Amino acid sequence: MAGLSQRLWGVEFQSPVLLASGTCGYGAEYDGLIPLDDLGGIVTKAVSLEPRPGNLPHRVAETPGGMINAIGLQNVGLKRFRDEKLPWLDEHLTKAHVLVNVVGHTVEEFSTVVAGLDDATGFLGYEINVSCPNVKGGTLFGTDAKALSELVRRVRQTTARPVIVKLTPNVPDIAVYARVCEDAGADGLSTINTFPGMLIDVEARRPVIGNVSGGVSGPAILPMGIYLTWRAAQAVEIPVIGIGGIRTAFDALQYVLAGASLVQIGTALFVDPNAAVDVQRGMAAHLESQGVAHLSDLVGAVELPNHA
Repeated sequence: MAGLSQRLWGVEFQSPVLLASGTCGYGAEYDGLIPLDDLGGIVTKAVSLEPRPGNLPHRVAETPGGMINAIGLQNVGLKRFRDEKLPWLDEHLTKAHVLVNVVGHTVEEFSTVVAGLDDATGFLGYEINVSCPNVKGGTLFGTDAKALSELVRRVRQTTARPVIVKLTPNVPDIAVYARVCEDAGADGLSTINTFPGMLIDVEARRPVIGNVSGGVSGPAILPMGIYLTWRAAQAVEIPVIGIGGIRTAFDALQYVLAGASLVQIGTALFVDPNAAVDVQRGMAAHLESQGVAHLSDLVGAVELPNHA
């Protein structure tokens, strides 16, 4: 749509709107439901070295203002992803860009997955997931600056493709971790992943989620996501992708004004699969109504009060 395109990482994004990892499967799951190739892109479900069965049920529950999930990064593993999922993406997405979300328990696992995909076609780059709160050890890299730096450096040495690091909100100062990633060679950041949370069935006196705790997402985390995206964007020169609670064009535009070049739609898709399409259209309509020629003119354009 007019005015929404931006050039990042050497390619043109026709729109700033991407589908978030874990909410759109491997793309084929949404085929025929929404016009995937008209979006800015998608971030695939996580890919690990070996297949993962995920956590025991219940895995998802509704919360006030959102949802809590503990899927446990269930996925088909590197080999099946490369053999079965990437070919579909390569064939069906000719305009929308694909980022592959990568997970691992060790630096070696992350780098092995990246190396195993790097000569394949059908995707632009990687979203390195150092921040999932619902698997054992899932936040180790995201909350340990030294480990995070080592991981990003190793992945950077493994590929020439864009490397975007998905940060956890569960740190004292996200700006510190944003700079660690930039200094280690990351090309961009995704901010943020979900917040840890818990629900209890009062009558059964048991956790609602089989994993006990899970990641909280949805409209309730919108203000935290905007703030942490602003903090990260203020700290680095590399592009930032804003994530968390986006349902409307005005939600997305808040992330843009905070410094995000792109945004990801996730939980809203469970309520309305057309949410990303509607956000995209609404953003274009806002630019037209305000006489803004290019979305890039709004990136980081929030005006702070003089006393801030």
